[in-house]
Amino acid sequence: MQAVYASLTALPGVVVGPDDANELADGLWAHATQADGLEHVVVQAQSAGRVDLIMFLLGGAHPDPVRRAAALIRGCYSASGTLPLKYEVPAAPGPDRPQAGAS
Repeated sequence: MQAVYASLTALPGVVVGPDDANELADGLWAHATQADGLEHVVVQAQSAGRVDLIMFLLGGAHPDPVRRAAALIRGCYSASGTLPLKYEVPAAPGPDRPQAGAS
């Protein structure tokens, strides 16, 4: 199993609350496929204007859990009618971003 940390940053003027964390978690589960390997997700709204996620992904054929998690988050974001109104567009991981460690 691999754990990946990510966060979404709220747009200016948006107040992040507990319902936002629930909405994001529900959206991830609704969007995830078996190939994504999403086993568990912890989502917590932060008073600093962001929502933090820890995604637990099953090991599998995908060699890069960070890219797999990022694709799942971006897909969920794109499919949502409300997330784009509240959060900045999630960035794609670049070559200089650290990779997740397996646990």
